[in-house]
Amino acid sequence: MWDRINRVVHSHAVISACIPCIVFSSILLALIVPLESLTLSGMAIVSTVVKLVLSAIVLWLMRKMQVFNANNFSFGKMGKSLFLICVCITFAIVALLFTFIMLPGNRFIAPNPSDFLIVALSQLLGVGVFEEVLFRGLVFKILLKKMGHSKRGLLSACAISSVIFGMHHIVNIGSIVINAENLSIGVVFPVISQIIYSTAFGLLAVALFIRSGTLWIPILIHGVGNLVVQTFVAFISREKILHFIETPIVMSVPEFIISTFMSAIPLLVAGLLLLRNANPDNVYGYVREQ
Repeated sequence: MWDRINRVVHSHAVISACIPCIVFSSILLALIVPLESLTLSGMAIVSTVVKLVLSAIVLWLMRKMQVFNANNFSFGKMGKSLFLICVCITFAIVALLFTFIMLPGNRFIAPNPSDFLIVALSQLLGVGVFEEVLFRGLVFKILLKKMGHSKRGLLSACAISSVIFGMHHIVNIGSIVINAENLSIGVVFPVISQIIYSTAFGLLAVALFIRSGTLWIPILIHGVGNLVVQTFVAFISREKILHFIETPIVMSVPEFIISTFMSAIPLLVAGLLLLRNANPDNVYGYVREQ
């Protein structure tokens, strides 16, 4: 059965790469309403457990689709990737600065270290592991297997997997439609900006994976980046958090252009620079087309 599935996946790689993303995103979206009744810590714990279970399913799919290799999860190359780790730290600092700007004026209302610790672990163990295993582990390698063992094929797989990762964030438009009193293009601009930013980040993440030979580098930068964006949960009350999340941000055209440019261009440039000398042979688990 899996031989037949693999033939279909190989023939329709882009569609096949999108299907698990849609399925897993739908599962996570279905959990939003039940989780709303839980505390902040409870929401983080449950969502983390679910994402770790989904990560295990993705790993199983990688094995079945013959794109899994244990070297992708080796810590052996971490010591040789000091430059890439420095990129992670720089990204975290930049994200922290943007987060500080976004915090409400009355900061540090109700410090809650326990919530912060739980949310930190949820970002590193949940979001970081799940999304990197799915998009860089499964989706990228399905595309690479189809695109071919060449520099052009590698770049094509990187570009398409990054776009799929960016479009994955289009689901956030749903929350805007629900919470916005008056829909306008200015209300949708933040989600469009996030899609563009996420596409650029996806290119950087896949470049880090290729250059390092291990998924732990993109998992680290993804988890840490999300962590610093979530730092405000340790410092403001739950009511303020919900109000902040549920109040749509309205952007003007200049704000949209400037914020998108400032957030996406550095990641895009870094990703392209890392891919400049990337070699398809460095991608562990690559399966040569028969």
